[in-house]
Amino acid sequence: MKAKHGLILFILGWCLRLVGGLFKVQHWAGADSLLIISTALLVVGLLVFGAKLLAHPKVKEFLNR
Repeated sequence: MKAKHGLILFILGWCLRLVGGLFKVQHWAGADSLLIISTALLVVGLLVFGAKLLAHPKVKEFLNR
């Protein structure tokens, strides 16, 4: 996966989190599932993006400044 895929998963997770929160406030069915799926997408997206970021050759240069 590329870093942009991690960002896409992260953004999709936030969108689903907002929809899940709306469902929860309105007491609609499926809110719990949406919140669990959105949390999983947020974690996976953050892990993918973080792994790609740390694997980049110029990150060590940047962090040592």
